Amino acid sequence: MPEATAFSPAGISSFFEIRDKRPDGRPFRNPARAGARGGGLVTSRGIVTRIRLRPASRSRISIRIDGKVAPEARTSLSTISELLRLSGQNYEVTAEHRVSVPIGSGYGASAAGALSAALAFSEAADLGMSMNQIGTVVHLAEIANGTGLGTVGPLLTGGFVITKKSGGPGIAVIDRLSVSQRLKVVSACFGPISTKAALRSSSLRKKVNRLGNSTFRSIVKDPRPYTFMKASKAFAYGLGLMTARTARLIELMETSGAVGATQNMLGQAAHAVAEEDMANTVLRNVKKRFPEARTFTCDLDFTGARLL
Repeated sequence: MPEATAFSPAGISSFFEIRDKRPDGRPFRNPARAGARGGGLVTSRGIVTRIRLRPASRSRISIRIDGKVAPEARTSLSTISELLRLSGQNYEVTAEHRVSVPIGSGYGASAAGALSAALAFSEAADLGMSMNQIGTVVHLAEIANGTGLGTVGPLLTGGFVITKKSGGPGIAVIDRLSVSQRLKVVSACFGPISTKAALRSSSLRKKVNRLGNSTFRSIVKDPRPYTFMKASKAFAYGLGLMTARTARLIELMETSGAVGATQNMLGQAAHAVAEEDMANTVLRNVKKRFPEARTFTCDLDFTGARLL
């Protein structure tokens, strides 16, 4: 029975600007050109997915997250369905996700799960697809399911990223901040915000794009971690989706010694970057003040999604 395993890092979005339509408001002729401009962090935590294929008379897909049946994993389901179509074969597909970040709270879990599944499926089925081809399938599945707009390209790139041109892999233009590999990520999560519901709000979309554009311009003028985090924090405050508790969390991270901190897009969660010698202090203070939050510290991932 063919099988393969792959890993995709998680991607924390710090700010974004929606680019899912042409300037005249019409859909893109090539839907892979839809996406987002923005930036964020690619983390050493993410999702490991094992794919098992069994030849069958009729294709079936079973997806589990940490051992539990997961009908809610729509982006992974859409991705695997499209890869089955491209394979021209019928398989019973078993996909097992092992997840080390919160789901639905701005960590790019949908994209990471689908991307790791796609890499493993392509390997197990011997599809011979390139990374950009695989990534494009996942990018389109994200857009179709409303779980994200521009997460896949950064997950293939790794590091501290700025997406300068929106679109799927091979179309997007992605740059990275030059940072030390010793820089740490500290994060804490209270709960989710529905990305799909938020992106349906026309007033919120206008605010996102206005703030996202000014944030992008300020960061590309001075692409350093401090500038990035400061501008992203201003974006988050301006957007108005932050609870008072998340605001207190962000301020605590910064007063505890982080380079900067801001809200996850989108989630009632926050992420900070800190020098190696300060990260544990930040994490310890957050755990003490907010014991109800799910907290962790990790490295930046500079490699991107890969087979294991």
